[in-house]
Amino acid sequence: MTMNGKKQIERTVEIEASADAVWEVLSDSRLLPEWVPAVDEVTSCSVDGERVGASRSCSANLAGKSGTMVERCVEYTPTSRIAYLVDDESFGMRKMFDDYGFSIDLVPSEPHQTQVTLRTHYTPKNPIYTAMNAAFMRRQFRQVCQEIVDGLKTFTEQRASAATT
Repeated sequence: MTMNGKKQIERTVEIEASADAVWEVLSDSRLLPEWVPAVDEVTSCSVDGERVGASRSCSANLAGKSGTMVERCVEYTPTSRIAYLVDDESFGMRKMFDDYGFSIDLVPSEPHQTQVTLRTHYTPKNPIYTAMNAAFMRRQFRQVCQEIVDGLKTFTEQRASAATT
């Protein structure tokens, strides 16, 4: 499946850990509060783990506003790609944007290095939201995306280091 929304943001980071180690983190929604700064708590997730169709609910804080997000896994290729669509949220994004979703791709670059790319997709619903997106929304989302890849890098590298010592 591909994202239907327009690609808005792309952030890439090199993680000093194997793709398996990165995937271990990505494929366990219960770990989100450990590496995604905006996520306060995972309030529910599928008991049988990540898979296409699985949903997860989180309480989060975006730009100082507390709320909830419900995301559904739409792509799941172990050690390679995972993608989610936002099915529900309380921040108002779905009022402004259609097809809000994101994907994370892993590419092993060395035996114990992985290039991780986060892509965010959404389409503003009208010219006003298109202007708002260009003026400030995309910049705010870009910051959140950078914090996500930085958090994934730090958390995964710490876990990988602890596993080898």
